[in-house]
Amino acid sequence: MKRVLLNQHVLEGEVLPTHFKVDEGPLPEVAPEDGVLVDLIYVSVDPYMRGRFRPGAGYFVSGFELNEPITSGGVGRVVDSKSSDFSKGDLVVGFLPWEERATLSGPFLKMLNKIPSGSAGTLPVSVFLGPLGMVGLTAYGSLKKIAQPKAGETAFVSGAAGAVGCIVGQLLKNVYGCRIIGSAGTDDKVAHMKRCGFDEGWNYRTMSTQDALAKYAPEGLDIYYDNVGGETLEAALDHMNNFGRIVACGSISQYDTAPEEHYGLKNLFLIVTKRLLMQGFICFDFDQEMKDSFMKDMSQYVSEKKVTVEEHLFEKGLENAGNAFCLLMKGANTGKALVQSVEANSKSNGAEPSTQELQHQGHLSRILTVHLF
Repeated sequence: MKRVLLNQHVLEGEVLPTHFKVDEGPLPEVAPEDGVLVDLIYVSVDPYMRGRFRPGAGYFVSGFELNEPITSGGVGRVVDSKSSDFSKGDLVVGFLPWEERATLSGPFLKMLNKIPSGSAGTLPVSVFLGPLGMVGLTAYGSLKKIAQPKAGETAFVSGAAGAVGCIVGQLLKNVYGCRIIGSAGTDDKVAHMKRCGFDEGWNYRTMSTQDALAKYAPEGLDIYYDNVGGETLEAALDHMNNFGRIVACGSISQYDTAPEEHYGLKNLFLIVTKRLLMQGFICFDFDQEMKDSFMKDMSQYVSEKKVTVEEHLFEKGLENAGNAFCLLMKGANTGKALVQSVEANSKSNGAEPSTQELQHQGHLSRILTVHLF
């Protein structure tokens, strides 16, 4: 059985493949008392994990421990259970260790949720790491609570080809009726954004955000959804309309730098003069009422193709998850970044349909990356 462990903490600079190590051990066959054994099907890699490579307490979850498995969102299947809450064969989603077969009890069980049979419809259960999972709740809850979009408003999404950005853009366009513009780091990503419904987009490596906003939002921005921070946030502040709203979701441009090297914004006073609302959040802040409405509404949006499942599957095999994270941080993904760990009958109510079938139906867009470091 393969496991991916933290080999070295990384205070600043890029996380590299050498900061992970893969080891192998015996495959557990029996669940612990009051616990379960779970075969990991899909593992999620996400930008927020960068902070966990620093030791100590994080802003909402603690750092990874040396020589212990990396943990992140994952989907798996219960292969043995001594818990009254789970049965053999159950599909589950939650924070899971990067182990092909995980032995879970105590705190890990509290973070594990059963996926109701049939709840994914015809979609693969990886959807519970995307639109019906944490990234979907992040997009849905923050728009509803902070951005409060109105039809006809102009919104700018940075990191628009990423997991959260894709969903935010589709919700703003297809649910709220806004005009949506977005930035990304390659021409291919810009083309992907437009296929997802963005009205305009640009490659920030070849066109400055200041110039792009002047061109594509000449009447200003009502909403800015910030996944990038730094100079992009500074440019957005310049172009915000009075009483605009800024959703502070992430700041990936600053994650690898030491605190003293973070970009210093020069125009924060515009928050005062333009009477802007700028608010950060963590998706765990949302109450149960929000989570319930999210699952009901987002399931409908996915069914109606107002939100499509945009997935980027990196090289198959759990041993490649560390490389996948490094590629994610270099911007190699389009949509939700995932690694498939083991072969499994992973649809929630039967055999998983083929990727080609789902793409033909218009529900799913999958990209496969096989190049590694």
